[in-house]
Amino acid sequence: MPHSHRHEQGCCEEGPGSRVEAAVLRMKQKSMRVTSPRLAMLKALASAKHPLSAEQVHVAAGDDKLDLVTVYRSLGAMDDAGIVQRHPLERGRSLYALVTPGHHHHHVICRRCGKIERLPGCDTSRLEAAARTKGYGELTHVMEIYGICPACIPSSHA
Repeated sequence: MPHSHRHEQGCCEEGPGSRVEAAVLRMKQKSMRVTSPRLAMLKALASAKHPLSAEQVHVAAGDDKLDLVTVYRSLGAMDDAGIVQRHPLERGRSLYALVTPGHHHHHVICRRCGKIERLPGCDTSRLEAAARTKGYGELTHVMEIYGICPACIPSSHA
């Protein structure tokens, strides 16, 4: 079952150093160990311009310093703790982004080339209100939008 992200969280454009420091603080608050492999992963995610796959995190963090299994386990633990946001893709893969509380958003992803672009904000208030009227609490959601980017759309002048 895919993990969802919390509505008040997301990645944003703060400096990588401050984002890593904030993530380390949240890890300590969640009683998570701050190991050198996890710190390398946080730095890789903080420096990324867009969400990364576990494999991309592995390479960016220095694949000679940690194994891919450690990356998957750590990303799972950090997702559960709200340190990273998991973005499930259509074909079963996932991308990960460092969370910055208060900056929740979604992405549009090109089905052909894989380009990922951030969308502004998130307005699920009507859907969440409907869920609350049915008695649900502690709401979360998963949403990414897929399409074909302008560079991949065939020209009509062919």
